[in-house]
Amino acid sequence: MQAGFETVEITPPLGVPLAGHFNRRPARGVHDPLTAYAMVLDDGRRQVALLGTDLLGIPDAVADRVRALVAESVGLPPQAIMTWATHTHAGPGVMDAAEDGAHGEYLAMLPAMLAGCIIGAYRNLRPVSARLGVGYEDRISFNRNYRMHDGTVRTNPGVGNPGAIAMDGPIDPDVIALLLADTDGTCGTCGVLVNFACHPDVLGSGNYHCSADYPYYLRQALRTVYGKQLSVLFANGTCGNLNHINVFAKQHQGGHDHSRMMGRTLAGEVMKLDAHMCEAALGPLWFDSQQVELPLRRFTDDEIANFRQILADTEATASQLSSANFARGRALRAMRTVEAGITSQPVEVQVLRLGDLAVVGIPGEYFVEFGLYIKQHSPAPATMVVELANGSVGYIPTEAAISQGGYEGSSTRFEAQAGQMLADAALEMLAAGYETVACDAGHSQSD
Repeated sequence: MQAGFETVEITPPLGVPLAGHFNRRPARGVHDPLTAYAMVLDDGRRQVALLGTDLLGIPDAVADRVRALVAESVGLPPQAIMTWATHTHAGPGVMDAAEDGAHGEYLAMLPAMLAGCIIGAYRNLRPVSARLGVGYEDRISFNRNYRMHDGTVRTNPGVGNPGAIAMDGPIDPDVIALLLADTDGTCGTCGVLVNFACHPDVLGSGNYHCSADYPYYLRQALRTVYGKQLSVLFANGTCGNLNHINVFAKQHQGGHDHSRMMGRTLAGEVMKLDAHMCEAALGPLWFDSQQVELPLRRFTDDEIANFRQILADTEATASQLSSANFARGRALRAMRTVEAGITSQPVEVQVLRLGDLAVVGIPGEYFVEFGLYIKQHSPAPATMVVELANGSVGYIPTEAAISQGGYEGSSTRFEAQAGQMLADAALEMLAAGYETVACDAGHSQSD
């Protein structure tokens, strides 16, 4: 097995708005550089590429262009290339950005920068061995929906809120780590892929500096142990309804101190895993993807009338700005769908089999319940489910969340069955891939 790694800085120019909150936040500085990390694997028969980026999300058009550029340059099929955003809320807005000035120039260059990262990793291929482990960390991630005394469910009701009874949903405590080392011993551990589920929104809406958030501190801590040469790909798990806030804690949680604690905690779990890891089979490699036609939300006449009224009202006080921006954004998205007359949207699900490890890519903010379901039913020894992969279609919540009408349930563009449809497609491909890999191995042995 061979692997190659590459890193490219993708920090935007100062002044470019940071994404992920309803207040406008032009970047005033850089706390830590935003990066893209690529890993290419080659088992002698097939090749796959993985690319993690310090972005809130990757627009579908950008993801498609990256795949096309890599295919043209080195011949990797688009289905063998998985790109994702870590979902940092301290990175540039690239989803609904105006393409003018420095922002427009940055957006125009982004596909080539990301494709170049993968191409660089492809050209750095060298023999490696692999170690794989699944750890456990349940102290830094929390379901952000809470059951209240009045029977409602609220998203992030506030630390110390006396009306909160309990979290209204699970978390995913898995810390999955794949470590790769040069077989000749010249570099030791040269790359690691880490999967954990939690929103990188620890720095909050008052932050005006570019940052990868807690994945930065994860990388920093791991490099302290394994060396500055270590390439660290962080792949966010299904955290559409997870974040770092424990409503029942006695103090505010946020800022760089909290982010640092989270990153170092994850790094500690990876290092603890490494002490007990055995060598893992990294091949044979296999990949597939499928377009799933998801039904879009159907709106009543009253809802449509309300959307039009929201869009017609352009005034909001400073205290009302965040809620007004959320309502206006939701109304805009809904009316685009209504006016276009479309009832469904194709959404890609991608599966990579890396020997003992399966990687599932979902292009949205996927609820943790679906990630847990895929892991539970996957035939692979270990399964990473990566959200915001190969594009971004917004929230994909559970039926319960949609019926409760909370933040994510109100934001989604899809009907309630969409999340399970994606999970079923992923499991169908995983089953086929597991069987294909087993058959390939059998043929190789008989040959």
